[in-house]
Amino acid sequence: MKTRKTIIIFAVVSFILLVAVSVYAVMNYSEDEFRAQSIETVKQSEGRDNHHAVGENLLEQDFDRVINNNGSFSDIVENNEVTVVNFFASWCEPCKRETPDLNQYYNDQSESPVEVVGINLRDSAENRDRFLETYEVEYPIFEFSDESEAIDQYHINLMPTTFFLNSEGDVVRAYIGEITPEQLTSYIEYVKEAS
Repeated sequence: MKTRKTIIIFAVVSFILLVAVSVYAVMNYSEDEFRAQSIETVKQSEGRDNHHAVGENLLEQDFDRVINNNGSFSDIVENNEVTVVNFFASWCEPCKRETPDLNQYYNDQSESPVEVVGINLRDSAENRDRFLETYEVEYPIFEFSDESEAIDQYHINLMPTTFFLNSEGDVVRAYIGEITPEQLTSYIEYVKEAS
């Protein structure tokens, strides 16, 4: 009986020590260390962000303005350190889920050298406009002047797809699928470091 009590006390004390050490480690892990770890994770990532468009230059395309912009696509890219280009369609369910986060991110980053831009693909003007109104999209929206050529050149086959451009318009990283705010931040930090 005494041995069993000793084992239980030892287990409880060990558990408490483990929790205490874990809390201490998390509390002493700085924001810079989190950012560095996040960037390293993106550097080593494979699969979802391994895209044929990485290294291509998006400024070689012509764009038509849709809403929320006073300048050209190239002006936006050249005047920002990082441009997040999100390809979307009104019929795409993951696009619908990520759009509020992109809107929030756009508003939160208004004073930084980061811009969010949407490019609508494979959509009717009516459905696109309804989508933009429903989700109250505030960031600039464009369309390719020659959509078929651009889709082929940049291999945009699944939506949503998000490109991360440097100020020269080069695709530094790409992500296929619904992207989270945390992933946006990690990829943006990666592009800043790589530039």
